[in-house]
Amino acid sequence: MAKTNQKSTNRPLDIPNPELVNQLCDAIFSKLTQRLTQHLTFNQGVGSSSLPRLTPNSAGALDCHKVTTFSDGLVAYRICAQAEGKSQRSIDWVIAIVGYFNEFLGNLNIEAVTADDLRRFIIALQQRQAFANHRLTRPQNRPLAAESVASYTRAVKTFFSFLEREELIASNPMKRVKLPKTPKKVMPVFNEGDLKRLLVQPNRGSNVGYRDYVIMLTLLDTGIRVSELCGLKTSDVDLANGYLRVMGKGAKERYVPIGAKLTKVLLKYQLAHRPEECDSFFATHDGRPLVKKRVQDLIKSYGKKADIKTRCSPHTFRSTSAVLYLRNGGDPFSLQKRLGHSSLTMTRRYSVLADSDVKAQHLKYGVVDKLKV
Repeated sequence: MAKTNQKSTNRPLDIPNPELVNQLCDAIFSKLTQRLTQHLTFNQGVGSSSLPRLTPNSAGALDCHKVTTFSDGLVAYRICAQAEGKSQRSIDWVIAIVGYFNEFLGNLNIEAVTADDLRRFIIALQQRQAFANHRLTRPQNRPLAAESVASYTRAVKTFFSFLEREELIASNPMKRVKLPKTPKKVMPVFNEGDLKRLLVQPNRGSNVGYRDYVIMLTLLDTGIRVSELCGLKTSDVDLANGYLRVMGKGAKERYVPIGAKLTKVLLKYQLAHRPEECDSFFATHDGRPLVKKRVQDLIKSYGKKADIKTRCSPHTFRSTSAVLYLRNGGDPFSLQKRLGHSSLTMTRRYSVLADSDVKAQHLKYGVVDKLKV
């Protein structure tokens, strides 16, 4: 392995066991450039152990079946996922779920894990009480949501697929396990009355109230995610050309157009109501970046004041924006780009919802049905 340049001005990594890191990098990244080893970082909370060095066999391939414990596998997964540029949130989620799975199995060796072990884990999750042992939320009198069970299963399958891809296990037993089915729920959307009542709730005479009003208009006009809204910097808002530069999931940047009305209120917010000492476009009254939880709470609060029965959340604004866009004549392909979807699968759900909404309107206001003939 190439030695690190001693003249580099990069701050040295604080790694308690450099020898272990070198072994892992040699094993997993033998096909990748050696420069990646200078940029690896590790978060606390992941167990480290002595992972045997993988060496090529006579055929030039790495010997398989070298990882026996979940802790070794998780260390390897974190390194690879970080090198591939996966989001820290996604990495932490997979590691946490695999940790739960390991506890469920009683720290069983990876070699002994079978497909039925994951199936037993799925059944146990389906029988688990929602928010049981949660540190922030009280347990609820209902089972864990089907979507959550599917997400847990997907995380475990992702981990084992990684081990197989990197030739750290001989075969992947989880290939045979299908994701549990989730109910196809109709996405909630605001009607015109809901939107009118919501938008009059903030006190536009105050800086905070006008900011909240602009936030709801931005979510409605653009359909961006709440995380994307909170991540907007002042340099991302181009009012002269009428677009927002958004960093979406998977570090994918896109440009989202904005309408004339939204441009005007964004300009007014920027000039008259926004604190200047913060680089984030949407900020608190004392100049700190606005966080996702705060936006969720303020929209929920305004919905409660307006007595709106539909679930009031940033994502409901996103769904409403998509449906109204299609109803106003927009096409699914441009909507896909606008929302930042990687495929048309999710966009089709909005299309179906928009079509059913048109049918409901026809049943209520159909021309022939109203004729007294």
